[in-house]
Amino acid sequence: PVGLPVVFASICSGLTFVPWFGRKLGLPPKMSTLVAAGTSICGVTAISAVAPAIKADPQEVSFAIANVVAFGTFGMFVYPMIAHFLFQASAQVGMFLGIAIHDTSQVMGAAMSYKLMYADDIALKVAAVTKLTRNLCLAAVVPSLAYMHARADGRETEDKGQPALKRAAHSVAKYTPAFVVGFAFMTILRTIGDVMVSNGMLAYGLLETAKWKAVVTAVGSTASLPLLGVAMAAVGLKTSLSQLRGVGVKPFILGFAGSSVVGTVGFTMITALGMAGFF
Repeated sequence: PVGLPVVFASICSGLTFVPWFGRKLGLPPKMSTLVAAGTSICGVTAISAVAPAIKADPQEVSFAIANVVAFGTFGMFVYPMIAHFLFQASAQVGMFLGIAIHDTSQVMGAAMSYKLMYADDIALKVAAVTKLTRNLCLAAVVPSLAYMHARADGRETEDKGQPALKRAAHSVAKYTPAFVVGFAFMTILRTIGDVMVSNGMLAYGLLETAKWKAVVTAVGSTASLPLLGVAMAAVGLKTSLSQLRGVGVKPFILGFAGSSVVGTVGFTMITALGMAGFF
């Protein structure tokens, strides 16, 4: 609960600042939206989810992914040492890593590095929880961004003859990708199972605690590693150097500025909570 204000503040700052600054730089709105989603929520996953929803072209997707990979990788290597210098509490370190770094794999890589360097398991756990909390926001952000761009492109028209509630429900269904539905479903499935076994029950009346943990590990850890590798390889195959030429450095200025704002907001909020005695 302590981390929720930090997560929401960082996401809101990224989703607000990056599109605004992108307009100031003269960049395409959809490119700015992709950079905002990748920087604020969950890196390449967010970009991959938002891109088809807002009908972004391959060049815009490539630039957004390049931003997330570049600045997220930099943060993965540098932020663990910076966080160790800036914060006293392990929970603060983990929260900062979970906020300031973009992609889930990058966050976990940074947190694992911190654990190995400073023998701190708490920071690793807090970073994971913080990052997953950010990821959950994807379920609300993707349909919202899709609807906003559809209105801007003139693809969304309102049928005044329908009740407002029905029009709203139609828009939500229309602009919610299947990926988001599956993500939310698996999150709920895992949460309910964990609650059941933590209260001494069988998970869904079928699996005892050890077997439930084995299933979760097999799906969430063992299977996810090669799947993540395939996904990252696919990202690389979609990113063409020929598409990265001709636009200049403006997208990377935008990515750097967005990363700086999200990280600064996270640092400020975490520091304030620390001074208030929450850590």
